[in-house]
Amino acid sequence: MTTVHILGARLESAAPALRATLSDLLARLYARDSALSAERLKALVVSDERAPAAEGQAEVPPLVRSDDADGCTLTLAAPYVEQALGGEADQLLQLVHLIHRELWRGELAREAAAASPADALAAQFSPIVARMFDEYRANRASAWSLPNNADLLLPHLLGLLEELPAACDRARADYRIDGNLDALAGLSMARLALLMQTTAFSLGYLAGLGRSAADIAPELKAGLDASILGREWPRIAALLAGASASEGDARALQLDMLRTRVIAVLAAMGLQARTGDDGTVWMDVADASPEATAAAVARIGTLH
Repeated sequence: MTTVHILGARLESAAPALRATLSDLLARLYARDSALSAERLKALVVSDERAPAAEGQAEVPPLVRSDDADGCTLTLAAPYVEQALGGEADQLLQLVHLIHRELWRGELAREAAAASPADALAAQFSPIVARMFDEYRANRASAWSLPNNADLLLPHLLGLLEELPAACDRARADYRIDGNLDALAGLSMARLALLMQTTAFSLGYLAGLGRSAADIAPELKAGLDASILGREWPRIAALLAGASASEGDARALQLDMLRTRVIAVLAAMGLQARTGDDGTVWMDVADASPEATAAAVARIGTLH
């Protein structure tokens, strides 16, 4: 049995009940999902002593996983656990799924990190693809514990896709004035990483549930089709599924093809990544719209 620790003076009186409840929850999860290794989880900690989020950062997440060579430890924020156990059924189901998904992330963390490709262009995009692959697999494997009202982040994904073209247009217009390619490339890669992680997040759940975006809501599917992901959505889904179902060289090939699709999404954002004659990665930048350029001139200054 996994050790359950209850930390914090305020929780002393409730510690036996919390420990029994969470031990039973873990036992049921492992019984239901035999692909998970119970030995991987060293301890589940409920702590009332966690430090607040640092200034300028988002709130401390309700669950944090720490890994080492021997396994992983999950630390839950006590207020979140108390709210889930004392609230509505959906809140308890969210707690169960949160633990289940993180157990899968810990399971996947056991895999040895893939060697960085020798090709500079592939190496540039490999971290994004690796994160996509892990997110997809963890969500696919844990999809059965999702609460029925989960939206699979599809509305959030659609919101990103609706905002991205204009945001990228503004960033390219700024670049045409200030000439700061490093700033443009950094911002674009950060946006690409967020978009691709969210895409893999949603696709993993859809695959685990055996559903499509159209099954969830036809308007979501229509929005995806009309977005910069319209052509790439089915290709990315097929490559993530193929990589999950294969190993070794076959998996490496699928992930290599996935990198090319990620690069194609970046091109749809207005930056074409390529390898220069010197072997380094270069970015060719598409022109910004006249409207974005005029706004940038007014905001930043006159064109040089």
